Amino acid sequence: MSSSEGQAAVPDRKPGKKKRFYGWNIVIASALTNGFGGSVHWQGFTVFFIPISQSLGLSTAQMAMPFAFSRVENGLVGPLTGWLLDKYGVRRLMIFGTLATGIGYILLSQMSTFFSFLLVYVFVVSLGSSTSFMQASTTALNTWFSRRRGLVMSINSAAFRLGGAFMVPLLSVAVLRWGWETTAIWVGVGMIVFIAPLGIMYKRSPESMGVGPDGDPLKVVSKLEVNSKKNQTNKGDILETEDDWTAKDAIRTRAFWTLALGTVLRMSVHGTIFVHFVPIMVWKGESQQMSANLLGLMALVSVPLILVFGWLSDRLGRQKMLAGCYISAASALALLNVVEGTWPIFVALLLFTGTEIGSGLNWALVGDLFGRRRFATIRGILSPIYNVALFTMPVAAGWVKDETGSYEIVLWVGAGLLVAASMVFLTVQKPVHKQPGA
Repeated sequence: MSSSEGQAAVPDRKPGKKKRFYGWNIVIASALTNGFGGSVHWQGFTVFFIPISQSLGLSTAQMAMPFAFSRVENGLVGPLTGWLLDKYGVRRLMIFGTLATGIGYILLSQMSTFFSFLLVYVFVVSLGSSTSFMQASTTALNTWFSRRRGLVMSINSAAFRLGGAFMVPLLSVAVLRWGWETTAIWVGVGMIVFIAPLGIMYKRSPESMGVGPDGDPLKVVSKLEVNSKKNQTNKGDILETEDDWTAKDAIRTRAFWTLALGTVLRMSVHGTIFVHFVPIMVWKGESQQMSANLLGLMALVSVPLILVFGWLSDRLGRQKMLAGCYISAASALALLNVVEGTWPIFVALLLFTGTEIGSGLNWALVGDLFGRRRFATIRGILSPIYNVALFTMPVAAGWVKDETGSYEIVLWVGAGLLVAASMVFLTVQKPVHKQPGA
């Protein structure tokens, strides 16, 4: 048998004019979803922090509890959500999650006690957001791109920050002028009417449209491989490659646990600072509105940096970029303890954009290490690990503030943890499959 007879293309397509790669539609849908919906939910919570605590008579630690318990929920359902995303695709979960989040915000506006507020936020708003937004969109992007993985993840991350640059200050104006209850209703309606329909744009995979990731031609494989993967191709599933790892094999690698440690360290600080951002700025002498403006301005400045670093990471590697990002962010928290005045504070916050840049690179690194086919499942397994820190750290930071009247200890500890994250990311190495009998 000749070599030509032993090889086959999947599928056999006639050459013609190259069509625009549908993956860029996925990038647009992800950018819009996270730029408007995701930014309001994840970054907007800090704007609601003080008004809700005053309305319901809550302490700083109590107000951090809805976010903290939502992390517990996210950690518990994360592996299941990841498995569902890999098995059934992004579209169904994205539509369900954004609808649930919207309904949750409308219900939230009617809550008048801490317990009812906690229940709705954790079991409706948070459940919806954990099955959509970043987890679903990064899964889709990792499915549709490989060579440009860092760039498209960074476009998604930049859209999230750009949305925050405009939406968070607007959200603050709405909360201060019309109250948090009315603003929550508007947020909910916006999620249902504008964000949920974007879920329709998510198609299963590039293979379902007869091309490979990045719009490249599908690889030529042997006939035996074609026959064994025929059902996958017919269903539009992602074809198995040597870069793909099962979840069971992934968790047995050193790379997985090193990545998990770096992710825990950076997210414990990132989540805590953004939950407490407005209170930290108020502690530094800024008004609530100026605090929201600073958050928006920081997000705006980070957008071009995220895009540039994402593009560079596809060429220079993710690990070194991540290490530099978190050294920068650690320096920012140290400076916040010693500087005074709006502009010096803003200069310190510019360095904190390192943690914004690193977010997309972190998830791109998961795809680099473990492939496309089970990305969501493996990321889902990471979820309960890093959500332990996201549960404990915001509450602990609130308790420290209540006890000391200061965020000084919180900032110094955060700086130290980010330095540790930087060192850990430098040690991450791509795992290698063991050969049979080795």
